Amino acid sequence: MLAIAAIASTRFSARFGVPALVLFVGLGVFAGSSGPLGIAFSDYALAYDIGLLALAVILYSGGMETRMRLFQVAIVPAGLLATMGTVVNMAVIGLAAWWLTPLDLIRSLLLGAVLAPTDAAALFSSLKGRGLPSRLRGILETESGTNVPMSLLMTLSLSIAVSTGEVDASSLAVGVIIQLALGAIAGVVLARLLVWLINHLRLEAYGLYPILALSRGLLIYAVTNLIGGNGFLAAYSAGLVVGNARLAHRHAIATFTEALAWGGQILMFMVLGLLVFPERLLTSLGVSLGITAVVLFLARPLAVFGTLGILRSLSLGRYTFSVAERTLLSWAGLKGAVPIILAIIPLSFGIPGAEYVFNVVFVAVIVGTVIQGFTLGPLAQRLGLAVEEPPRSPLRLELGGDAPIGATVMDVYLGADSRAVGARIADLPLPGDVVIAAVLRDGQLVTPRGSTVFRAGDHVYLISDHPDAPTPTAFLPRRLAAKAAPDAPTEEPAPEGGGQAASAEGAHVSQA
Repeated sequence: MLAIAAIASTRFSARFGVPALVLFVGLGVFAGSSGPLGIAFSDYALAYDIGLLALAVILYSGGMETRMRLFQVAIVPAGLLATMGTVVNMAVIGLAAWWLTPLDLIRSLLLGAVLAPTDAAALFSSLKGRGLPSRLRGILETESGTNVPMSLLMTLSLSIAVSTGEVDASSLAVGVIIQLALGAIAGVVLARLLVWLINHLRLEAYGLYPILALSRGLLIYAVTNLIGGNGFLAAYSAGLVVGNARLAHRHAIATFTEALAWGGQILMFMVLGLLVFPERLLTSLGVSLGITAVVLFLARPLAVFGTLGILRSLSLGRYTFSVAERTLLSWAGLKGAVPIILAIIPLSFGIPGAEYVFNVVFVAVIVGTVIQGFTLGPLAQRLGLAVEEPPRSPLRLELGGDAPIGATVMDVYLGADSRAVGARIADLPLPGDVVIAAVLRDGQLVTPRGSTVFRAGDHVYLISDHPDAPTPTAFLPRRLAAKAAPDAPTEEPAPEGGGQAASAEGAHVSQA
């Protein structure tokens, strides 16, 4: 019943911009020991294990959804935000907590480490349909997929420091470098082996391919942890490699992984909600709201403006972000389950004051996420950075059976300024490896023939032989097609453009 209610609540989330995690956690609180259903649950160790496993699946799925070209553009600024920016967040939040709470300095820094990371699940689900420019969205998604290792190591190290009374900063720095390096290398290498296995293992039961891909993804996470690397970074890297490779049965694998990622979110957030006692949150509510204000208006902006300012100086202006872009990046650093999961670590160590830290973190995450979720889209518009995204098609075409490896179906929406509007199919200069499969017009399928004339608002379905094939210039807006070479890769309309345009952003990759 709770799962059905959680799934139904995503409709409300998509319509009103409330991050799904808030609704899932709310259902958990409703069902908890202090709620009407009265389900008693206080197993922090089990909740922690569930959170880690769910987060690994979410990062793996998020990596599969990340386009390699966006990742390559975003990796430098996102990597700096995930490392240096996370440390700045921890320091600012920790010092503020030292002043606002009864915690000592080390416990305050521990609170800062727990609240420092952004959350992949919150961002992957919240950024869709918000009209953020691809450049900024890529940075946010890449940062959220790579900053968990840094925060996890800082939280563990500070928890050990509180327990033993010793702080070893040099070991922490070396540990971060080793774990990140091993995580990235293991994720990429093992994922390439996974791609080879999927493409060469001829299974008669097509339904086994998604299970194979997911089980190997979790194996990559586990093996990386065993060899001393960071499994979360390995899971994200593996998903990135698998999602951007020429892959057999891609659609089935991607759909299955996405479904399990959503299931992981629902289970994880509801379990975390079960751990909460609302009456205990009230005792530290004022302090929690103060910490929330520090996170939103001080720590994250200092981390973003400072880190990207240093990057601009070191790169001699190669990486330059306007004040509006840095403001949006500051506000879009959504928290989520990751800080709440990290807050369980001090509890597992039996650290005095750990329950206080957990309560403060819980309130700060929920309140901050609600505020940011409702205001992110309007802020992007106010800053002049919002991009009008093409509507998603109500029809989804898929390639079934043992389709050629890498074959894809792209859904391209034709805006009023598309070059193809008013043109016949026979007159379009299409690449030789692209075939028009169908046209959806006013909810009706139109058989594509040479004499078919495209209209504004059409959804055109193209079959290509590569999962990351660019939108053919024949379907681009005129203002973009004039700048693009015939084979130039395209992402989406530039931030300053406005108006709807042909885009492959809504493309669905379909495999047997």
